[in-house]
Amino acid sequence: MFHNRWRLISFALLGVIGIMAGAVFAMSHGDAEVRINTFRHDDGRVEVGLQQRGDDGEWGERSLPQYRFLPPDAVGEWRNSSPISVVTEHAHDDDAMSDDVMSEPEAMSDPPAPEPIAEPVESPLYCVVHHGHDDDLFWLTFDRYLVATANDVGLTNLEIHSEPDVADQAAAISDCVDRGALGIASTLPSIDMLEGPLSEARSSGAFVLTFNSGAEFASRVGSAVHLGLDDRAAGERAGERFNAADAAGPVLCIVHESANRGLDDRCDGLEATYEGEVERINLTEGILGDADASEGEISAAIAEHQAGAVLVLNAGLIRPGIAAVGDGDALVGSIGRLLDAPQLIADGDLLFQIDDGDVTQGAQVVQSFVMIDQSPFTRGLLSLTVGANPVNVNTTSVLLLVPSVIDKAYFDGVVPGWEDIIRCVTDATASGTDPSPCFEPGD
Repeated sequence: MFHNRWRLISFALLGVIGIMAGAVFAMSHGDAEVRINTFRHDDGRVEVGLQQRGDDGEWGERSLPQYRFLPPDAVGEWRNSSPISVVTEHAHDDDAMSDDVMSEPEAMSDPPAPEPIAEPVESPLYCVVHHGHDDDLFWLTFDRYLVATANDVGLTNLEIHSEPDVADQAAAISDCVDRGALGIASTLPSIDMLEGPLSEARSSGAFVLTFNSGAEFASRVGSAVHLGLDDRAAGERAGERFNAADAAGPVLCIVHESANRGLDDRCDGLEATYEGEVERINLTEGILGDADASEGEISAAIAEHQAGAVLVLNAGLIRPGIAAVGDGDALVGSIGRLLDAPQLIADGDLLFQIDDGDVTQGAQVVQSFVMIDQSPFTRGLLSLTVGANPVNVNTTSVLLLVPSVIDKAYFDGVVPGWEDIIRCVTDATASGTDPSPCFEPGD
């Protein structure tokens, strides 16, 4: 007990000596030690102040700048208070202490009404313009992830324009240019009507990036970077998988947007590797959200061409494609992914799916905008080329995702016994029992 008491006293003395040594160091080196105070009021405003530590180690009176209230809606940007003078400790002259430092309203518990605060500067506008339909599963996922990622990184002034009609897409781009957008991201399903508005956007000093369809056109419109899936390679991988599965007869390449260059590239890739015939089937425009109508058109095409396999180019067509095959022997593959694809693959209804990059593309678009938002240097470079021909001043980086094939072999390599786990979970769900035991290691 005696030794423990002296040990505690020794630690306390060392602590006091450390504090005194720190104070002497600060005084001898002319450093001023300060701390920032904040107080959140009932109305949501945050008030800031500042205190300075004196020679005796005690904190002095709180100094309040004239502009010191942060409104509740100030999100995603820095705000500055009005200046406060701070005098270093080594001055040791009472006359040198600024009135600004020591002055403070008499009643701290009831501060005076704040001075009017200037209207906040609006954050730069960023526009994402794509050709997706509202009922397209790819674009629904893309939009949700884009918004969530933008919120995470504080990109507050972001607009998404879904314009299936290319003329409307072009008009949306021009509108963003007219409103001074700093960044514009656009898909390129067709070059004819989008080259003019996107070139105008780049000439205005905006950062232009393209994504999804149209990698081959990106440099013509002044895009700094193109982000997307290697569509032709995805079609090639699909053809290889149908060959390996011994598909018998023609493969149908189901095109749900006839004006989309990226879908043509997927069918081109399929034709390049599949050892049999490939038939391109153009669905009725706008039919993507109607599962029954899509199933009917795919079923009719299977019967007409005696197809041995079907490749759908959107995850929303996986189930209509499977339903169209019915009890037949035709195989179904997809460029586009469903979350419950493991069940469909385990049941033999879906041969494979290829990840089309909906989540990845959303993340890449936001990160490109963040780079511009936080880089004055890059903004300066953009401003230097205002009015110039984008083709003359721009170098395009094309970043394409390598297609990833997800099939039975893929799952075998990731989770041994995955088919048994899926069937166990399915049975447990159907019977209303706990599926947790399905994930426990077997004997």
